[in-house]
Amino acid sequence: MPIKIAVIGANPANVEEIRNVVVESLGGIIELETATIDRYRHLTDADLYVCLVNRQEQMEEAFGAEKVVALEFVPPVEYFLALSRIPAGTPMLIFNNSLAGTRVLLAHLQKYGLMHLSYDIVAYDEMEYAAVAKKIAAARYITGGSSYVGPGKDLYEFFGSYLSPDAQVLVSPPRNATSDSISRLCQAFSRLQQNIITEELTRLATIDYLTQIPNRRTFDETLSVEWKRAHRDGTLIVVGMLDLDFFKPYNDHYGHMAGDRCLQAIAKALKDALNRPGDFCARYGGEEFAMILPNTNVEGANRVLGRMRQSVIDLAIGHGFSPTAAMITISAGFTGTVPISDKDAMVALQTADNALYQAKLQGRNRVVFQPFFSHAYVKTETEG
Repeated sequence: MPIKIAVIGANPANVEEIRNVVVESLGGIIELETATIDRYRHLTDADLYVCLVNRQEQMEEAFGAEKVVALEFVPPVEYFLALSRIPAGTPMLIFNNSLAGTRVLLAHLQKYGLMHLSYDIVAYDEMEYAAVAKKIAAARYITGGSSYVGPGKDLYEFFGSYLSPDAQVLVSPPRNATSDSISRLCQAFSRLQQNIITEELTRLATIDYLTQIPNRRTFDETLSVEWKRAHRDGTLIVVGMLDLDFFKPYNDHYGHMAGDRCLQAIAKALKDALNRPGDFCARYGGEEFAMILPNTNVEGANRVLGRMRQSVIDLAIGHGFSPTAAMITISAGFTGTVPISDKDAMVALQTADNALYQAKLQGRNRVVFQPFFSHAYVKTETEG
């Protein structure tokens, strides 16, 4: 399953800059979505959000800190060398669309000991147009990223008429992501991959491979939880067992591949017949299925099991070797009670299995109820 990564940048060029780093650093199976900072609110289902450090706080507020990786980009060394050759005290205008962006560049300049110039800033998306135009008209040196001050970019498109003929524009070439930020990105991606693998292994451990419904282990665990909940809350619970009628002759005559397809279709029909989120159906083994209906009385359970039985008939899977019908049918047995002991879950399952046996004795293709008697109740009566 691909990991969804959302790339969010200040403008299309910045988005592409971040996107390239993500693709080159991660490779693998990823699904990329991109957006500019003014149009990212629809990206709500990504596994990871990648932005620049100056947008980290904003993205963490929107999507949560655990889902955000902020990349730090730095200009190449050649750019810093060019700045170092400009005489000390020279006025230098930093041109960017946001204050956050100018702060990032200023932090790099300070880090590399390039504060010998007299810096001023322009954040043109956050300042009055007239104020920006005035600063540009007075500037002799202007610097910024290639996506802002490169040929044909915003400096020239929106403010080109104000540029002095003597103005020198120092363009920062395409930037490189720092090794630390790439490392953070890779670590976050690795965690996501590990989580997906763990979740898939957990899912495979709880699902029957053939029918893709819960397996016996999951049923036993769910029955224990639901039984204890019903005991604690004093609510009804129904446990049922279902079995395909004469499935062995079906397998013998039509083949195991047909038998597998039959089991898959029936598992889906049984699952689809359950309407409530808490109702539970599992493959218990072979052609046997088991179900749990919390907060359900005998009448309600009889209707549900009747619906399940009919849903199997409606599949119309032909069975020319069944004494019961000309198609695949199921028999079902169930019991229900308000538990008086939290240790009687397996007793209920055995009772449901006994009811299933009675359904077979009575001719199959039917549903049979058997009352539940708690071992705890029998023990108390005996001791009394």
